[in-house]
Amino acid sequence: MEKNQFLVINDLIYDMYNWHSLEDIKENFFQCLKLVVPFSYASILLKKNEDPEDVTLCNPICYPDYFTEAEEAYLAYEPDADYMMWNLYAKESKLLRSSAILDEQTRLNSPLYVNCYRKFDIYDDMQFTIAHNGRLLGLLTLYRTSIDGAFTTDDMFFIRALGMHLNTIMHRILSPRHAGHLSNEKQLSDMKDRYCLTRREVEILSHLYQFETNAEIADALGIRENTLQKHLQNLFRKLNVTSKWEILRL
Repeated sequence: MEKNQFLVINDLIYDMYNWHSLEDIKENFFQCLKLVVPFSYASILLKKNEDPEDVTLCNPICYPDYFTEAEEAYLAYEPDADYMMWNLYAKESKLLRSSAILDEQTRLNSPLYVNCYRKFDIYDDMQFTIAHNGRLLGLLTLYRTSIDGAFTTDDMFFIRALGMHLNTIMHRILSPRHAGHLSNEKQLSDMKDRYCLTRREVEILSHLYQFETNAEIADALGIRENTLQKHLQNLFRKLNVTSKWEILRL
């Protein structure tokens, strides 16, 4: 992994942990992801209901917006026509690319492709099933045109690196009743005792778990941002992490 790719991924993961709604995904996720894994089109389709046996998808979030036409056509199509549909029944995250499963002629001449994606000159797609604790949440798909060529194993590596974070964050957004459990007093007290945290460090930790920015935390605590940075460095050392998103994973 090149250094600039690592930096982009690190920044992207941190930004993901600041998502509070599905609208935040549309802001800059796809644009930033393109810097690491180039693609022409992308979408996230959400699972329609809570029934674990029903993998019907809905509500496409697309990049660019006009690609919604293709995904709405896909959602209206007969599900059995999708040769990748079995991927949604896995109960865990799976990453697949069409070019590794079907040959070019079969892919580009399937009824599903002809009716939904030929207009956009799609050549290959890479699908990541978003899942949490055995529950399907949705499907992330990246698309390349014939000019772009097929996705590679390196591209898959980067998506896997982001995938575990995407699973956690989408669960928090789609299941708000499960979110924020780390901010309660008992668990913060446990963290304080386990890692020998100061009162100020516990306060900062509480704000971090509310996904607040440095500026918001500093303002809430009435301290300067450079003072906050010193506290964060102490937290990194005590928790044996190197970044905020690693703290959030705890």
